[in-house]
Amino acid sequence: MQGDTRGEAREPGAELGKPTAISEEVRRLLLVRRMRAVIAGNTLATAAALASAAVLIVGFDEAKWRTPLLFWAIIAALAFALRAYFFATLDPDENDGEALTRDYRRVTGWMIVTSALWAVGFVLFALIAQGLEIALLGVVGTAMLVGVLLIHRAVPFAGYVHIALLLSALIAAAWLSVGAQSLPIALVLVIYAIALWTAVGRMDAAFQAAIAADVEREEARATVAMLLNDYEEQSTDWLWIIDRHGNLREVSERFANACARDPETLEGSSILDLVEPGEGRDQLSQHIINTHAFRDIAVSVSIDGAPRYWQLSARPRSDGSMSGVARDVTADRLIEERVTQMAHYDSLTNLANRYLFNERLRELLGDSRSSGANVALFYLDLDDFKAINDTRGHLVGDRLLREVAERLACEVRDEDTVARLGGDEFAVLIETRAGDGMLIERAHRFLSVVRAPYEIDGHSYKVSTSVGVARCHDGDCDAEELMRRADLALYAAKNKGRDNLAIFEHSLDQQARERRSLEADLGEALALDQLRLHFQPIIELETGQATGYEALLRWYHPERGVLGPGEFLSIAEETGLIMPIGDWVIRTALAETVDWAGDFRVAINLSTTQVADPRIVATLSQALRETDFPAHRVELEITEHVLMDQSDANRDTLLKMREMGLRIALDDFGTGFSSLAYLRRFPFDRIKIDRTFVRDLTSDIGSQAIVSTITRLAEAMDMETTAEGVEDRRQLDLLRKLGVKEAQGFLISKPLLAEKISATTIKAEEVAEAPVEKAVIDYRQARKAALKRRGGQAA
Repeated sequence: MQGDTRGEAREPGAELGKPTAISEEVRRLLLVRRMRAVIAGNTLATAAALASAAVLIVGFDEAKWRTPLLFWAIIAALAFALRAYFFATLDPDENDGEALTRDYRRVTGWMIVTSALWAVGFVLFALIAQGLEIALLGVVGTAMLVGVLLIHRAVPFAGYVHIALLLSALIAAAWLSVGAQSLPIALVLVIYAIALWTAVGRMDAAFQAAIAADVEREEARATVAMLLNDYEEQSTDWLWIIDRHGNLREVSERFANACARDPETLEGSSILDLVEPGEGRDQLSQHIINTHAFRDIAVSVSIDGAPRYWQLSARPRSDGSMSGVARDVTADRLIEERVTQMAHYDSLTNLANRYLFNERLRELLGDSRSSGANVALFYLDLDDFKAINDTRGHLVGDRLLREVAERLACEVRDEDTVARLGGDEFAVLIETRAGDGMLIERAHRFLSVVRAPYEIDGHSYKVSTSVGVARCHDGDCDAEELMRRADLALYAAKNKGRDNLAIFEHSLDQQARERRSLEADLGEALALDQLRLHFQPIIELETGQATGYEALLRWYHPERGVLGPGEFLSIAEETGLIMPIGDWVIRTALAETVDWAGDFRVAINLSTTQVADPRIVATLSQALRETDFPAHRVELEITEHVLMDQSDANRDTLLKMREMGLRIALDDFGTGFSSLAYLRRFPFDRIKIDRTFVRDLTSDIGSQAIVSTITRLAEAMDMETTAEGVEDRRQLDLLRKLGVKEAQGFLISKPLLAEKISATTIKAEEVAEAPVEKAVIDYRQARKAALKRRGGQAA
């Protein structure tokens, strides 16, 4: 069945081949090109065919076959003559599409007829061929088969028929001549035919592609011509002419409109009078004086008081005058200035960004230390700004950052640079010969202005900053060294606590080197088996029995001795070593305690980084399987920062741990900002009371009140309590009196290696039956007395 072809044109001779949807213009041009190619090659093809026929006639001498062979030759010659005559009458430039199609079909028919005559002829000649006649017949036959590439390339369907007919005829001729021995010849002929068939198809595809490309080029040229005509009519460029003195001549209406003036007013005036002073005006003046051609000189002009930007191009004329083109590029210039602004200034605060800061720092110091510059650099980092972003939202955080930027900018001179380096980091760069005392005074001023309250949407906010100060005196350092010094000073300021400053000293450099050395050693600590676990017993205050052991990490450094976690875990966090070290702690803690007698629990500390990594669940699961340690006897201790950082993801991880049967304890309770909120958001199994409250327990009623409140809160929320840092007997007795369930500390036992832990357990009766010292103040009595003195009432 034929599909519906309405609305689309077909390739010529579609009924003879595969229909192809093409445009009418391409179809007509394709027909014309095919006809021209056939006509151009017809003479040569006809001559070659007649010569081949003559060779065959002359080469065969059998008299008895003369009559049929001559009869074939006469018919072939007549056919070729009629075909040549028909081709001579063709008009390839015929505009009538139907006539072209009709002629093309006739051409195809004539070609098929001549191909059929050759096929018949080869069979006739094969019947009488002997000896060299067979070879002659094979040569001529092969030549005629290959000749399809000469004339039939423009008529592919006729070419395919020619190949099929001659292939069949030659195979038949070979069989008639040599019988069964012709099979190899037939195979070779088939291979030739396949190659020729493919070649005809490819040549026709290239033929059509060339025609389509020609049509596209014609359309493109027409489009360009149309656009050029439209440009001449609607272009925003203006032509201008000046004499050899630079005065305007023949002022066009469009140029006058661009200048917002009348042509008569501009006629005879200097073009330089339109241009604002600057580098562009100087260049334009120089080219006019020298009568030199120029291109795209950028100048600034004022049109009705508004700044505009033009690009001018011109060439000299034979009489010494110049003619040129002016183009308004104001929009492009404004975009360029905006891009430059974005590239060099922070979009939020409009301060210099890191790129511009680095550029100005290098300008001040130069590439050489011999410049003798005296530069001071202040690095500022806001303290706990992330908490404001997380609790109040980024809109409030952004407004606060803008306020900080404005305050810092008001504290410096115009020639100084205040930059926002990213996030909540700022830098102040000044050139000064002031001493360290003046720099410290300036840093205190920065601390003061940042510390002042911020009023945003009717709410008051407070934030502090840490400041690191460094200087480059008489060119004793380059830009990179100055930034490194300021960074070290900022790190030292943060180590002092919030709202502090530090000025660079060479001792900080030494500390930094030691830290880098420690960092390098830590990278090999696991491989060199330098890490150990110490275990500190946790006892039940009522019975004195050890209910658990907290695994505490120690680094047995070959040169520095035994290092506690506070000396290297921050390095592990920064370098990413915390994950392999944390995995090692989990596996080792379970492996070393799995064979201990008793129904105790093992407490393992997890960092924020560990909980944020979803792989921690798989690590714990694998460690439990490898050691066969009961999950309910494993207690994971976290701080509230785990829930502050990526709280939703971390909370999901903690819930998965609970589903595994693991217990979760909130460590250092009471030292953060929102401990109560986190107790409500996540169901902990245990609260660990921070050692800062335990330390002052016997001398500070406030600490006693806090501990008592925590125990009652934990009991109401079905959580256990453990006090950390118990160092004397009075603390132990008072903790038991206040309702704390468990305790740990140096009074009970120092952290020890696993093999030494059995000798540290306190006897039950020493803890459970120890009397309360007389020096310990009864909490309830003391609280009532304090309230009475203050005029309050006991709750």
